[in-house]
Amino acid sequence: MAQEKSFDMQEEFAGLDFHSIRLEQGFIRTMETLIQQLDKSIWRASKNRAEASD
Repeated sequence: MAQEKSFDMQEEFAGLDFHSIRLEQGFIRTMETLIQQLDKSIWRASKNRAEASD
């Protein structure tokens, strides 16, 4: 069985700077959603349409 790698998105993207806390938090949230469902498209992995288009 393949070992799953765990990602800490806050640490992984620590150097990220969109000059907007809201955009940075949205990006991190989206990446957390996508990493859990790598086999799906962004639209299918997203919880709702708003999250998919952030």
